[in-house]
Amino acid sequence: MKKKKGKSNFVKLSPDGSISIDYELLLKEDDIVFIAEQITEASYSTLDYLKKDAIDRFLDYVYAKTQSGHYDVTNTAFPCKRMNDKDLEAKIIELINEHLRVEIVLKLLKFFTRNLYDSDSNLYVANLIYSKDIIQSIYDTYNLLKKDIFITNADKRTLNVKRIQQFSPLGDNRFSSPLDAVARMKYILQFLASKNKVEDIYTLKDIMLSA
Repeated sequence: MKKKKGKSNFVKLSPDGSISIDYELLLKEDDIVFIAEQITEASYSTLDYLKKDAIDRFLDYVYAKTQSGHYDVTNTAFPCKRMNDKDLEAKIIELINEHLRVEIVLKLLKFFTRNLYDSDSNLYVANLIYSKDIIQSIYDTYNLLKKDIFITNADKRTLNVKRIQQFSPLGDNRFSSPLDAVARMKYILQFLASKNKVEDIYTLKDIMLSA
């Protein structure tokens, strides 16, 4: 039986009390349950919801790995990238959809709604998702924010987007438009429908922005 590495090998405590993880090292562990436990446990060390925690940084790591990977365009409407390391990619897919499914879903929504300038790169992370629970949450968020588009007061109109982005309610409204967020969510949902069986959650007609 392989002996697990101690936390000190990949978990570091910063002077401000926050915890950082060497994901490259942690993900070399064979025990995927152990990996998930370490990420989840470290995420609880950050009590300030405006700061990134271990799961946020895990998604940043995942995105960096896909961003530096190779293009994999199975549908010309959805340009996508895949990780070069297929074993690592398979482990990350299992972590997201099975072992971190509950903890990561809000972080995924935050990632997607904060990614303001490059909608295609959202697909690099969305391509790793197959969990019906996560897909359902993305669809529910799409419907929630679609209702906000027609609110006339700008502060109220952007409030739900800011909550998902974990931005301050007093922040600049320009970066939290529900119309922009819904458009990005729709693109992700269209992409997920192209590669997963989602008919029990939504159809393409359900995500039309106009009648």
